[in-house]
Amino acid sequence: MHIYKSMFCDDVCQGKRKKIIRKIKYHAGLTSTYVIALANGNDYFDLIPGYVLKQKAYPIKDLHIIGLADGYDSAVILVIKMIGVFFEKYGTYQFKDFLMQEKEMNFTGYNRK
Repeated sequence: MHIYKSMFCDDVCQGKRKKIIRKIKYHAGLTSTYVIALANGNDYFDLIPGYVLKQKAYPIKDLHIIGLADGYDSAVILVIKMIGVFFEKYGTYQFKDFLMQEKEMNFTGYNRK
């Protein structure tokens, strides 16, 4: 599990960030929380409900978490905000390629020995 260093959170999840990450790591229950992660295919993001991550078989090892939101509507609003921020930063909507090229700088867990 890799976490974006400048993770986006809505107002509800901002104060509970560490607690939510710990719950994801140990497959604990998250009822209304949505995890925004980089998609593995051609899509940009996956909106993953927290209760799905409770399954032990769910592959969180290669999950690149970019944001946390409380509820689906809040997650969609946060994704729209993230797309705007990434467009301003990289100047293109192909920001997923830039994020993955610089994943050691952008995500935690890559520089461990």
